[in-house]
Parts: sequence; C-alpha cells; structure tokens
Amino acid sequence: MAEPFLIAVPDDRLATIRAKVEAFDWSSMPDAGEWRSGVGLADLKRLVDHWLTRYDWRAHERRLNALPQFTARVQGQRLHLIHVRGDGSRPPLLLLHGWPGSFLEFESLIAPLVADGHDVVIPSLPGYAFSGRPLSPIGPRQTAELMHGLMVDLFGARRYLVQGGDWGAAIAGWMAHAHPEAIAGLHLNMVLLQAEDAVPKKPEELAWAARRAELAKQETGYSLEQGTRPQTLGVAMSDSPVGVAAWILEKFGAWADVPRDTHGRPDLWQAFDEDLLITNIMLYLVEGAFVTSTWMYRGRMLEDSGTFPAGTRIKVPTAIAAFPDPVFPPPPRSHAEKTYDVVQWTEMAAGGHFAALEQPGLLLADMRRFFASRSVSDKAPKRSTALRTAGVITATLAAAAAYTRATVRRIEQDVPADGRFIDVAGARLHYVDRGTGPTIVMMHGLGAQLRNFSYGVADALADDYRVILVDRPGSGYSVPTGEQPGILRQSAIIAALIDRLALDRPPLLVGHSLAGAVALGVATHHPGSVAGLALLAPMTQPPRSMPAALAQGIEDRSSARTLFANVLGTPISRAAYGLRWGKIFAPDPVPADFATRGGGALGDRPVSVNAALVELASADVDLDAIAGRYGALTIPAALLFGREDQIIAPATDGDRAAAAIPGASLEMTDGGHMLPVAHPQATAAFIRRCAERMVK
Repeated sequence: MAEPFLIAVPDDRLATIRAKVEAFDWSSMPDAGEWRSGVGLADLKRLVDHWLTRYDWRAHERRLNALPQFTARVQGQRLHLIHVRGDGSRPPLLLLHGWPGSFLEFESLIAPLVADGHDVVIPSLPGYAFSGRPLSPIGPRQTAELMHGLMVDLFGARRYLVQGGDWGAAIAGWMAHAHPEAIAGLHLNMVLLQAEDAVPKKPEELAWAARRAELAKQETGYSLEQGTRPQTLGVAMSDSPVGVAAWILEKFGAWADVPRDTHGRPDLWQAFDEDLLITNIMLYLVEGAFVTSTWMYRGRMLEDSGTFPAGTRIKVPTAIAAFPDPVFPPPPRSHAEKTYDVVQWTEMAAGGHFAALEQPGLLLADMRRFFASRSVSDKAPKRSTALRTAGVITATLAAAAAYTRATVRRIEQDVPADGRFIDVAGARLHYVDRGTGPTIVMMHGLGAQLRNFSYGVADALADDYRVILVDRPGSGYSVPTGEQPGILRQSAIIAALIDRLALDRPPLLVGHSLAGAVALGVATHHPGSVAGLALLAPMTQPPRSMPAALAQGIEDRSSARTLFANVLGTPISRAAYGLRWGKIFAPDPVPADFATRGGGALGDRPVSVNAALVELASADVDLDAIAGRYGALTIPAALLFGREDQIIAPATDGDRAAAAIPGASLEMTDGGHMLPVAHPQATAAFIRRCAERMVK
C-alpha cells in the first residue's frame, strides 16, 4: 500500500552539509590536468560557489513536493516514488533512472505523458534518494523484480510500459526478460545489456566494439571501484559533500553531448544549470545515499547480471533511441537486434548519456511515437468521470510545475544576484553594499527586489553615503531558513542585520511600500537600531483589506499556500505581469527594462509569491502592534507620497502616521506608488534631505 510522502530534510542536516562544503580546503588541491585527469577544478569551484551563495534547497524541496510522492514496501524493500495519474486511456508507464542520476531527470516529461493518458510512475532505485537502503548490495536483476512487484501492486494484472537509461535500461531489460507478458513495450535510450552470445561480426559492429573497448580503458575506473570496493569509497565520501559533488560532476561533464575545447574541457553549463546539478547531488547527500547508490555495481557482480544468458531473445517490442553518448556509444541496430525485438530505432542528432535532461524534447517525441503504437492492444476501461477529472487536474498541475521551473530558470539567468550574502537571525540575506560615509539602509516593497533602488536612487547617493540595499526575506535572493516571516519577524531580522554589520552609528532606514511597515517595526520594537526613518509611500496602518479568517488561513495552511505558490503562483503572476505592475506604477508608465534592470521579474518566482501572501496576511495583526507604539518614537521620521498613488492612500497611511509619530513630516511629490523607479531623482533628493538632517 503506497503512503503519501513529503520531502522534509531536517535543518540540522542541511546545516551540516553546508558547513562541510564551506570548510573544504581548496588550497590542498593540486591540478592534475583538469578534465583529462578527472573533474575540472574550475567548474567544480563554480558549482560550489553557486551552492554557497545562491542555491536554496528549501525552494527546490517545495517544488518537488508539488509532485505527488509516495513510499511503498515491495518484498520488504521501501521504495520512494512519484505517481501522477492520467485518464487511464493508455497503459501505465514506468520511468527508470540510473547512476549518477535520480527521479529528478524525468520531471519535465511528466505533464505531457500524463496528458497522453498514462499513469506515470517514477521510483527512486533501492538505496537512492528517499528509497530505503537494501540490507546488502543488489543488482539490476533483483531490482527488476522489485520494480515489477511495484507495478503489480499499483495496477494489478494490467500491462505496462517501461522506459530506462543507464541502470534503468538494464533493469528494464531484466523485467522484459522475466515478465514479457506484463510489459506492453520497452523503450531504451541505452543498450546496456545483451545476450552473452551476441558477438559483433559485421564491420560496423566490430568498429563499435573496438571503440567501446578503447573508451572503457579511459572511462570505467569509477565502475571498477564501485563494483569491487564500494564500502571503501563510501567511507571516503561520507564526510565530504564536495567529494561527492566532484565524483558526480565529472560524469555529467564527461558523459554529456556538449562541446569540448582543445584541452578536453566540456561546456557542461550549456546543457545543465547549477541548481539542477546541485539538487541532484543533494539527493545523494540528504539521506546519505551515495554509498548505497553504488551498490548496484557490486550487486551486478555478485548476481552475475551483466549479460543475458546465451540464447536470450527479448520478446517484448522494443524501441531504442540512439543518442550520441560520448562514453557509452550505442551499438549498430544490427547488433542490438541480436538480443531485442527492435521495432523502432531512432538515430538522434544530439544528446548524450542524460537524455531526459539534455534533450527532453527529442526523448519525449520518440517515446510518444512508440507508446502510441503499443497502446492499441491495451484498451483498459476508462476510469470514472471523477477520476478522469482528477487526472486532468493532476496533469495541469504537473504542467504548471514544469512551466514554473523553466520560467524561474530563465528569470534567474536574466536577473542574477548582484551582491553578497550573510546569514543572520534565521535568514540568508542578499544585499548590495556601496559607497562610504554615513550609512543608509534601503528596503524594497511587496513582491519587489533591491534593484528597485539600484535602478536610479543608489547611484545618486553612493558618492556621499554608504548605501546598503537589502532583499527582504523571501524576496529577491534572500531566503528564510524556516517558515516565511511576516512583517514583525522581518523587522527583527533587519534589526539583527544592522547589528551584525557593526556600523559606527545607527543608520537611516529607508522603507518603500510594505517595507515602510517593516522599517516602522524596526524603530518601534528595536529602539536604538536606527537613527531615523525615510518612508516612501509606506504602509503604516492595518489595511483591513483581507478578512481575518482568510489571513489566518494563509498563515496556518503553509503546505497549501506553498503548493499554490510553487505550482500556480508563477503562471498566474506572469500572465498578470503587465496588468499588475501597470496598476502599481499608475499613472507613471512601467519602464521597458523594469523586469530585468528593476528586478521586477523576480517577483514572479514561487518564493516571492509565497512571501507576498504571508506578508499581506500578517499586515493587520503586525501593524496593529506597530502602530500602537508610534507615539513612543523619538527618532526623526519623514514620509514621502506620490500625489496620485493608487495603491496606498496618502490621506490614510500618510496623514495618520504623520499625526501619530512625534515630529514626523509628510511630503508630497508628483507620481504614483513606485517612486524609487519612476521618480528616482525626487526620491534620492528626499532621502538625502533626511540623511542630512538625521545622520550627519
């Protein structure tokens, strides 16, 4: 019986991994010749730098948890799996990964395959990711029995389809060998197993065999170690996340179909982004799965399952997608046909060992063509209307999740982090620190980012002041280590940041829009932290715009909120981008480069959508607590509003705050709500006046 499963890696485990990555001693690493002698140190350092400065496991954990995950016990072995339901019109489909991959490889294929009607099942192999450890090493033949048992447990006697590469191809082959009656079709993107007596004879077969033998001399050292002494390797790697990263990264660089320079260095960043590679590596680290993932190699030797018995002919109709793998080149079709019933053969123009990641479109098209031909003979009764509807909904959600992942990747490429990072008070804050002189700390508004200030305001002040621009927790590239904090909790984090910076004297704190509330929270609840406040179109009063029950629900139902943000937040936010920002800027136009130069696109990511929901939900309660202390403020405070602000009304949030805060001033200027971007000169002049009055 499959049980629902959510990934929830303990904070202390993540902290331990990070500490070990940070502690790695690069000075002791000689260079043996870059990629010709193993992993390239420059590429490894690039990956590790991204790991330490930009990577956010929790964000990927939330994204993966949007997929329906389960654990099941099959023949005593605990298996982790993704199971996304189709409408039942096509046979169930089992997708099998290999080493050093994971279930992550197939993420972008789920939605279209489910839309075709397949139930899609993606297990983590035994000893990988969140599947349990086998009691002892097992190989592909025994694993094939576990995978078949899983499909029988899920679908009974119904025939199913199997796709695999690397170890997945070997496991799928043994499944077809042992249970041909259960499998409607076999799709492989690697021919790993052949019959013992399948001997190369034709010239092209002999040439292929010679090439494979030559490549084996250079590329299979890892396999010998993992197949003979995995325990020793496991001990060596157990205390070194960077070592695991190097071991795995080398395979992605060597086995991918990417350009290489004259020194053999692969341009692996053409095929893979850092977040993807690190998330895959983390799946080997968070549960300590690296050593047990290598047991498949040892198990193959122990069960002698490296070839099929002599005389074997796989009777299951087979499709082979022959990708130009640079290390494990596919055999000629004539040689594969000595073992398999090859009914479809496709010579791929591009793509290497990791086909589902390198060329998902080519792999998907080939799978669809083959599966369509195999589905005619498997007309199982369609599910009920309710289940079909559930399948459509699931497919839609899966498609939205895939769209979100691709969109976030593009956004972060277009709008990279600009500054440095600091861990403080339960958050990892991204900030830019420029100039010298008295300090001004600036915070952006709801769903925004520090580029709102670097767009024009910071340059006008950095010659005379030390200007620190901060991404608030959950926005831009700042991330909380736990739950997304509301306004008052963010005030505590910003106060802790100011303390951590060890400034000569308290700074002027600038807050725009919702960050005006955060700035007021710093001043009221952490007295002495700041010398004064410069508030730009600030939220100063409880908005009362969200029903209390809804606000409480948003805060309490973190899993539902996170699911919405991770799956639907980005598609909805992107679709409404022009309308949303048009209203926020009105009557000022939205600058054409605001999405990138102004950081606007970053607000479309799931983490930002989630942060905005929590901040709005916390506004009434937190601002009640903050506003109740306005009368006790003793530091200078000034407010600037655009006369035509359509988001926060000057007559309420401006007039009331100015009246309640002793000595506060209220100024009006032309424009709407987005003063730092639409009117940077007027905004900078206001901040300068405040700084001259409060700081110097």
